[in-house]
Amino acid sequence: MNPQNSSDDENAYAAPTSSPVTAKKKRSFTLVELAVVLAIIFLLVGMVMPMVGRGGSREPVRRTQCLNKVREIALATLNYESANGHFPPAYIADENGKPMHSWRVLLLPYLEHKALYDSYRMDEAWDGPNNSELHDEIVSVYRCPSSSSDENCTDFVLITGEGTAFEDDQTISWVNITDGSSNTVMVTEIAASDIHWMKPQDISLGQFLGLEKSAAEPNHSSTKNVALFDGSTHSIEIDANAEELKKLVLIADGEVVNVLEL
Repeated sequence: MNPQNSSDDENAYAAPTSSPVTAKKKRSFTLVELAVVLAIIFLLVGMVMPMVGRGGSREPVRRTQCLNKVREIALATLNYESANGHFPPAYIADENGKPMHSWRVLLLPYLEHKALYDSYRMDEAWDGPNNSELHDEIVSVYRCPSSSSDENCTDFVLITGEGTAFEDDQTISWVNITDGSSNTVMVTEIAASDIHWMKPQDISLGQFLGLEKSAAEPNHSSTKNVALFDGSTHSIEIDANAEELKKLVLIADGEVVNVLEL
């Protein structure tokens, strides 16, 4: 006899009548047991969420967002070159050679911040009486999402010094980058910067190469993001070989290195 068609047994899951095994009634959770299970689940979620908040699975997303910001800066720099016939200098100096204005200020019109640029006074230093009123302005493109620095500080700098693209207040054009645009660093990320985005300050070649050690933890575990003069962006290892990195920064040393091999 088919137990599912039996009018004497309404339980479809009961054992056949010919079986010596008797069907057992299913046991349900009591309210107390259900409450305990939910409490354990909430406890586990509470333990996992802080780890996610500290970085965890969100860090790859932040690194990608940082790369996008580096790319925006690189494209703005390329647009500046197209409009002016040369790349921006690291800074504009006064008649005594003292830095007055940063390249980050010069790029504002190319980063959809024309109004802020128009409010900036070029006839006084970045920390002059009028320009100081803009110090609380935040330009988010200049700040890495994983940054521990103040909101009005920058995490993106140029590499300055002899043989680089940004030696003092000089300007260069494409013809000066004889090592090739895809083999030369334009801008790099740094960690825990205390450099205000308006301040005409960047880093030296030695700092980029790690020869001048920093106590700051990197924004992205063991990597930092860079943009090359061709507009491409890359994540490179913090402890990459210094000699190879140097070849990637100098614009006309005749040495070529693939950033993807670092």
